[in-house]
Amino acid sequence: MTTFEEKGKAFWDWLVANGATISDKIAFKDYRSENSGRGVIATQDIKEGDVLFSLPRSILLSQVTSSLKDKVSELSELPGWAPLILCMMYEIDKPESFWKPYFDVLPREFSTPMFWNQDDLKELEGTDIVSKIGKKDSDDLFHNELEPIIKKHPELFDEKKHNLELFHICGSLVMAYSFLDEMQKLPKKKTQEEEQEDEEDDDDDDDEEGLITMVPMADMLNHKAGFNNARLFHEPDCLQMKAIKNIKEGEQIYNTYGDLCNADLLRKYGFVDEKNDFDLVELDGLLVVDVCCEGQDEALKEKKIEFLMEEGALDECFVIDKEYEIPPELIVSVHVLCSTKDEFKMMEEKQKLPKPKLTKEAKEKIETILKKRLERYPTSLEDDELMLTQVKDNKKNALIVRIGEKKIIKETLANVEKTPIAVEKRPAPQKVDKQSKKQKK
Repeated sequence: MTTFEEKGKAFWDWLVANGATISDKIAFKDYRSENSGRGVIATQDIKEGDVLFSLPRSILLSQVTSSLKDKVSELSELPGWAPLILCMMYEIDKPESFWKPYFDVLPREFSTPMFWNQDDLKELEGTDIVSKIGKKDSDDLFHNELEPIIKKHPELFDEKKHNLELFHICGSLVMAYSFLDEMQKLPKKKTQEEEQEDEEDDDDDDDEEGLITMVPMADMLNHKAGFNNARLFHEPDCLQMKAIKNIKEGEQIYNTYGDLCNADLLRKYGFVDEKNDFDLVELDGLLVVDVCCEGQDEALKEKKIEFLMEEGALDECFVIDKEYEIPPELIVSVHVLCSTKDEFKMMEEKQKLPKPKLTKEAKEKIETILKKRLERYPTSLEDDELMLTQVKDNKKNALIVRIGEKKIIKETLANVEKTPIAVEKRPAPQKVDKQSKKQKK
């Protein structure tokens, strides 16, 4: 038995010894040759609805179950993922930790862009990932929130070991493998702005939030777009992974990380799906404003932006996907941003937005927006496709993201170019459906 297999068996035995129930129809399988690490396979035919495993909440790792909660009073005051990350930093290398068999099967190295060198990061230039890696924000969270606690408690932490590097490892594990347990609620930590809004709103439904937790065994299931056949259910006394369709003997069992585009899959989990039906591209609002308002009076431009945001048409970004269609909100925003002073004054007075008609001017502006978005990539689509067979690992993943995004932009541009122009008349104002916007990443 290899070390990899021994660790898997020790983890399995630990689960069972601590109250987990695991079906005899599943087993671990080594998928490292497919860059998928450890996965779960069906050893017998499984029917839809079968429980694959059941986990008591006592086996989950969170700020509620870690012994650190009784030793660090500041834990509950930390924001977001920080309490769980600090608990993991405390537990991960303790030989006597209750979760040691679990930590032994979790990765310590990651292929997410957070850990890439500068040479590999250059391959992401132009993609939607660059502004979302968040390394500086992550570093600031450690230095401002966690490091002071670590220094304050030398009896619990070793500054040399419990450092920024370990923080990034634990943070990456939380981002990739944690679940939100809606059955366990904690008081929601709010910003000053949120507190002020609460004072003006009597509704207290949002005063609690679900508990972010690590779920041993659930995170052993891999993801593959279109192959999801299992789902985690949160019951009052346990968590259960159930088959959501029939699974044949020998098939891998897949959970789902959601309908994510390749940019998000790479950023969060370090892999991509070469054939991803959920790929998309963001057209940022600033690009739209720059193209449409070039040479305009600054005060008028700001008024238009404020008006569009109040009406819910202009957002941080507009999303285009594999339907290759222009969002109506983008067309509306272009009309408003390109309007004359008198036309805009009329819109303000009526407090209504124009209809999303693709006029000659709107069509030209949208074509320019798409072309400028394409210019952000330092290479062409043809160059990328030729290079794809010559690279591997991080560079290959970056190429797949770039190729997917470029294809969407090009197909959308082609779709716009062949779309007939609407009647050349400034559209009559109308209300825009604020709920119809596609959700951005």
